[in-house]
Amino acid sequence: MSNDIYCYYVYAYLRPDGTPYYIGKGCNNRAYKKHRHISIPKDRIKIVFLETNLSNVGACALERRYIEWYGRKDLGTGILRNMTDGGEGVEGHIHSQKTKDRIRDSRKDQSPPNKGKTTSSEHRNKLS
Repeated sequence: MSNDIYCYYVYAYLRPDGTPYYIGKGCNNRAYKKHRHISIPKDRIKIVFLETNLSNVGACALERRYIEWYGRKDLGTGILRNMTDGGEGVEGHIHSQKTKDRIRDSRKDQSPPNKGKTTSSEHRNKLS
């Protein structure tokens, strides 16, 4: 991350017809890096910078505004493949409380994989 507080920007990935399918916020070369669930356009002309020279707060606010404007496919409100409303300021998907509870509950009965097991002296020597 850059020390320049105005290094942030808001960008869009465009379909062949010119409509956006993803809106993102970034700094430095984030627009060109791999995303978890979104494919990056092979043709760099399809990566458009909507706003530049922004602070993190400004970029988050504009990202939210653009996502709200175009709407999200997963919610049935629009054309974007974004999985969140934007503006989180962190990478990755933010889990709902229901999902967090389900993950926690699924792990309650699991014990650490080596609990109760002993290693041979030969194995301990190899590890050291």
